[in-house]
Amino acid sequence: MPRKPMWKRLSTWLSLLGLIVLLGGAGAGWWYFAGQQPQAPAVAEVADNQALYVGMSKPFIFSVRGDNRDRLVQVEVELLVRGEADEAEAKRHLPLLESALLTVLSSHTAASFLTADNKNVVREEARDALNLALTDVVGRALVERVLFTSVVVQ
Repeated sequence: MPRKPMWKRLSTWLSLLGLIVLLGGAGAGWWYFAGQQPQAPAVAEVADNQALYVGMSKPFIFSVRGDNRDRLVQVEVELLVRGEADEAEAKRHLPLLESALLTVLSSHTAASFLTADNKNVVREEARDALNLALTDVVGRALVERVLFTSVVVQ
């Protein structure tokens, strides 16, 4: 078999080398420009109206009047606020919130914690008392809802 001339072999190798450089450049260009495209909006930008929960440091345990005798009640409470700024503000004033909650909760009778309707009344009253206390200190209401995550009446 006759051998190809040197210039044809050299041109074949140079063509392959050129093709490799061209493909490598195209890949590098794609990688560079793909990294430059704007990213999807971060979740933190949407967090202004995000529902966040502020938990009380410990359950509330207090005595209330019952039908025949006093009862012991234990209530665990979470507060629904909107946005990280309101969450931080609520956590900052946690002792004030706990005091206002304890005042509202202990002013009720044992029957207030036995039915769903009565619990809703207590929750609404607690929310109003918390927002009143926060309005005096912060200048606006922060608490959207008061949630009872556990209620035990003995």
